[in-house]
Amino acid sequence: MRNAEIAWALYQMADLLDFKGEEFFKTRAYRRAARAIIGLQQPVAELYVSGELKNVPGLGKNIIAKIGEMLDNGECHLHRTLKQEIPPTLLDLMALPGMGPKRAKMLYERLGVTTLAELEQAARGKKIRELPGMGTKTELSIVQNIGRLKKQTQCLPPGVARELAAELSDYLGQLATVKKVTVTGDIRRWTELVYNVELLAVTQSKEKAEEIIEAFITHPALGEVLWREHGRIRLASRWGVPVELVIVDDDQYWLALLWTTGSQHHLRRLQLLAWQEGWRLGRYFLTARQDGQAAKVDSEEEIYLLFGLQYVVPELRENNGEISAAANGTLPRLLELPDIRGDLHVHTNWSDGVNSIEEMVQRAKEMGYSYIAVTDHSPNLKIARGLPLEKLLQQFEKIRALNKQLDDFYILTGVEVDILADGRLDHPDDVLAQADVVVASIHSGFKQERDTITKRVLAAIANEHVDIIGHPTGRLLGHREPYAVDVEEIIEAAARYNKVLEINASPDRLDLNDFYVQLAKSSGVLLAINTDAHDLRRMGEMIYGVSVARRAWLEQQHVLNTLPLPDLLKVLHR
Repeated sequence: MRNAEIAWALYQMADLLDFKGEEFFKTRAYRRAARAIIGLQQPVAELYVSGELKNVPGLGKNIIAKIGEMLDNGECHLHRTLKQEIPPTLLDLMALPGMGPKRAKMLYERLGVTTLAELEQAARGKKIRELPGMGTKTELSIVQNIGRLKKQTQCLPPGVARELAAELSDYLGQLATVKKVTVTGDIRRWTELVYNVELLAVTQSKEKAEEIIEAFITHPALGEVLWREHGRIRLASRWGVPVELVIVDDDQYWLALLWTTGSQHHLRRLQLLAWQEGWRLGRYFLTARQDGQAAKVDSEEEIYLLFGLQYVVPELRENNGEISAAANGTLPRLLELPDIRGDLHVHTNWSDGVNSIEEMVQRAKEMGYSYIAVTDHSPNLKIARGLPLEKLLQQFEKIRALNKQLDDFYILTGVEVDILADGRLDHPDDVLAQADVVVASIHSGFKQERDTITKRVLAAIANEHVDIIGHPTGRLLGHREPYAVDVEEIIEAAARYNKVLEINASPDRLDLNDFYVQLAKSSGVLLAINTDAHDLRRMGEMIYGVSVARRAWLEQQHVLNTLPLPDLLKVLHR
């Protein structure tokens, strides 16, 4: 079993135990163990065999024993028993935004609800408002969320989509007749949601294409064949999104890569320009209109050059002005991952993170960073073990002591302070004044009216000690819609007060999105790209935030954490 599968099983056991009414500390242990597994660099199986699994923080003897059962049998006894006791469709209820195990249990016991269809029927029948802690808004929210869930079954957040694509491309790469595999389409363009997983394979000869397709169909992640033609197939997947495989030979590779990457609107503009320049551009061909002679190209760059264009990177291929800019030679030098010098929003095991400050620092140094900011939660967020005032100040002292031991690296003291329901911050100003970095975020009161939530964020922006507004819309891709905040007003206020807005790089968030990032850039607002990492593995998700910045046409000077440390400190201590 892979790490993600084991972590998923542990999360599911926690939900099922919550449903049964198990004690909180037991269910928390399973969730903490799941977070620890997700953050591991090595396969769990290797660590289990070597006996090193016991050294992983958050894993006790009982949970390690259950992991051993999963590795040996594909499932542990407790998980199997829980799934036998509790109708499996109740897991769908628990996963619904705003639901959770306790509410699902009440609906099951009071109304006999076991499926999403029954839940929707109960909400439309006005039965839920009669239950404790429920009301008409809860009923409306349930109906809306089920509607969104139905619409979102055909798309995936980018992290999950990339995991599926990697699994499938690794499988294809093991076939003797496959020379190369490239992930294209939505994933290559780094779209915020993926509607199709597209793979391009190069074979030694086109005669082998059907052989490859027959082998591909047998992969356990794939299901029904949606359509098929020579060298091309589209299938359903267990994740809900369709998967498309295109197989070409070497001569067709670059044109097929351009075409399968898309977007459709970008390709249409490119076809028009190609025609005007004397070419016909299609899925696998590029021929001169005058004599039908095929162009020979050895890169995508050469294709764009034939049309008199600068090379357009995949992230910009959305028909958003990139063709005109490429024709005029004015495409920007976009931000790149190596431009990032540090992460200004990470969590440690002082609150709800998995790893120690020292471990996070070591990982940051390995990534080539010169600084990080430790921004553990404030006390209002009890579920995240937010730091009370005394403990936060102790952490500051520890960080200052660590900085005396470090060469060529600096740890910034910080806090992710809650913006409370009434607009106040969760720490007093005299404490915030002692931090190098203050990230202010909303973690509660998501259902407040638009004007109320907007005023909360505006109050935080107006506070002289706040530096960054964290994940400004609060969305979780595929799980939670943005709260009703006026983002444009937030951007204008950030410009007035010279504050920084975050691009949260977690592939579950990508918040702000590329549209609002463009608005922020045009308003002169600096952006900070942060991972919000709670473990070592998630520190590697910075690339997702960089992709948002690139889709928004950002350059290095638009991003706060591309600055060298002395310049960064000048901005933060303004």
